[in-house]
Amino acid sequence: MVQCTSQHQLKIEEFGNLYQMKLDSGNRWIQLAAHFPWDECAKIYSRHFPESGRTAIDPRIVIGSLIIKHKLGLSDDETVRIIGENPYMQFFLGLDEFSPAQIFSPSLFVEWRKRLGNDTFNGFADVLATICHGKGAEAGDTENRGKLKLDATVADQNITGPR
Repeated sequence: MVQCTSQHQLKIEEFGNLYQMKLDSGNRWIQLAAHFPWDECAKIYSRHFPESGRTAIDPRIVIGSLIIKHKLGLSDDETVRIIGENPYMQFFLGLDEFSPAQIFSPSLFVEWRKRLGNDTFNGFADVLATICHGKGAEAGDTENRGKLKLDATVADQNITGPR
């Protein structure tokens, strides 16, 4: 079962925290949160979970955390740590208020990558391509320029050493 925070989330002014600080609406994470297709990506994410049973982590937290991790080039541990320190990132993830506590264990990144697989990430990319290139964009409209290597441990084997 999946419960999702809609892209029609609360407004910046309603984002509460201990100090009731005002967040800058021009911040990159707030701008990205406003323009990202959360609902469409949540539908793709939800295909991997049954309708009944224990409630999964909000898709917005999962997808948003993966975006933060890859956009900033962070490790799993560092991603969770920086999310706990940054109210803008917590707003981006759809949280109602700032919380310095860890919102999930870094080990969940491994589980998400295993469970979601390449097809899900390709679905996210298709949604983003449609938004970036217009509603008329088809899957065959973009030229494939090679292979995407998703794992940081993957490297070409035809690298020669020093001579």
